Amino acid sequence: MTSDPLISIITPVYNQERFIEQTIRSVLDQTYRDWEWIILDDGSTDGTGDIIRRVKDSRVRYHVQEHAGPERLARTFNNALALCSGVFIALLDGDDFWPHHEKLAIQSKTFGDSDIVLSYGESQMINHTGKKIGYMSIPDNTAVAHNNPIGSSLRILLLQRYCFLPNSTVMIRRETLSNIGGFVEAEGLTQDFPTWTRLSLEGRFAPIRACLGCWRRHASSTNLTSNLERLFDAGIDFLKIFVRTNESKLRTLGLFSDFGNLEKQWNIYRQEYVRHLHYNGAMLMLQLGMFREARAEFNKFAISNPSVKNACIRSLVNIACAMNVDFVNPIATLKSEIDGVLKAKKCKSL
Repeated sequence: MTSDPLISIITPVYNQERFIEQTIRSVLDQTYRDWEWIILDDGSTDGTGDIIRRVKDSRVRYHVQEHAGPERLARTFNNALALCSGVFIALLDGDDFWPHHEKLAIQSKTFGDSDIVLSYGESQMINHTGKKIGYMSIPDNTAVAHNNPIGSSLRILLLQRYCFLPNSTVMIRRETLSNIGGFVEAEGLTQDFPTWTRLSLEGRFAPIRACLGCWRRHASSTNLTSNLERLFDAGIDFLKIFVRTNESKLRTLGLFSDFGNLEKQWNIYRQEYVRHLHYNGAMLMLQLGMFREARAEFNKFAISNPSVKNACIRSLVNIACAMNVDFVNPIATLKSEIDGVLKAKKCKSL
């Protein structure tokens, strides 16, 4: 009888004593048994390590490194990768968890074809209490979702500078990851976006249209609100290097013809991103119960984008913050759903 391939799980942690127990339970509850878990602690100063050390399972391997910080997160992932022995690498952040007990079992079966290099699923966004506040679905475009033909995912990753693969749902073929030199370490970025972009040139993706991960957003989340504009620009800087390095291959795929036009497209997306930065930040803060911060954040948006509509929304935000109740996001969701129905009816009548 042949054993299942070993899956190495990588989890970097730093001061996550509030959430790490749920993360641990979600791994220990997996029906797939052939795994090892590399937990690399970036020098936590709270009780994170004490909680992990209480786990009595030889498959859980806890290591501590000198604090490197979020700006060196990609290097931390590579430090953990060097400790892995698995055929596949699964990622799980220390404040996230897997809601599906069959997660590893389901994903391990998606690598039957040798040209599948990465598998991922949908993700439920939650706040610090576990309340649902958003959802990341698989892209509707089948070619993009499957990266088939190879490079198709770049139509979003490259052209729109958008990362649609939730980190804690991803599983990677170790051999392919090693072939590209491990997780991509790009200045000013975490490991996910640069690595998925680089892997999009190596093989097909296997998307799973089910929730495989819960992504927790909370007040101490990395890049919750600060430096987001700089993070976006760092992504563009990485893509410029990526395009120049892989220019001939990108031309063959039909994804690149003129660098000047590509830069113009990035600038358009950047302007739109920056314009809504404070708005999106305020809406997220409302969902997280950060009402004082939400008020200040939306005021920034309203001042830089004056209109009657935004003044009305500002009034709603101020009332919500005074009451410490988020009724703004439910109203926005309802409006979006109604607009979608009306748009569908209009298209049908045409």
